[in-house]
Amino acid sequence: MSTVTLTDDIASKSLPAAKLQPKEHGAYAILGIPIVASLAITGPTVVGVSVAAASAAGFLAHEPLLVAWGHRGKRAKQNTPSATKRLATLLAITVMFGTLALVLGSPIVRGSLLGCSVLAISGFALAIAGKHRTLGGQMWGVIGLSVPCVPILLAGGLSFADTMQSWATWLVGFAATTMAVRGVIAAQKRHSRQIHWFSISALSILVAVTTFAGYSLTITTLPMLAMAWYLMFDPPHARQLKRVGWTLVVGTVATAVWMIVRVIAINS
Repeated sequence: MSTVTLTDDIASKSLPAAKLQPKEHGAYAILGIPIVASLAITGPTVVGVSVAAASAAGFLAHEPLLVAWGHRGKRAKQNTPSATKRLATLLAITVMFGTLALVLGSPIVRGSLLGCSVLAISGFALAIAGKHRTLGGQMWGVIGLSVPCVPILLAGGLSFADTMQSWATWLVGFAATTMAVRGVIAAQKRHSRQIHWFSISALSILVAVTTFAGYSLTITTLPMLAMAWYLMFDPPHARQLKRVGWTLVVGTVATAVWMIVRVIAINS
């Protein structure tokens, strides 16, 4: 054994194992808040809870996948032999609960679950390709992470039209907050923020137009849009990035509460 190899082995053994929880903290809100809001709107059903469990397990499988695939670095892969086992376990849970929801769901719920599966698989493919941090990858992630609310709402008896309007509302809100976060990062790097200003402006106009057109749920994105504009006008320093996360969580929770109240009122 060479000195270099021996040194690498000693270093590898002394390094702590990589953490296997997803590092993209904003993704927790994109996945979790719409799910909780949907269950609050319709009440828990076996299918809805199964979808929530499958979605959570699939989300938690993201980080072990990146570690096992080597995207967190060679040493993280070597020092985390449990990554592959964790990945297999979480994927098994995802398939188990997903299959349960598929078997018990109505035809329209099954159709939405198949759509969720396609988005989940494509999301894993983007992660494997290392494209999940690009603008396109993050926007695709917004779609894939928020879509579980669709089968949950449908399984709870909400109409297809109201379900799609709810999901579209989340897409608008999360697209705005994602662009705002990217705008904060661009400001720190002194890069152009033109696309961020344009995107949030376009989304704000879209909310105004759809609201006046009679799509009453889109107005509930106002708290998220307000937080997005706040971050664009007053981007915090890199040392205050936690403020960004909590700011967006406050706006997202406010949107969720408003949506719950509004949907229940519409359908009462």
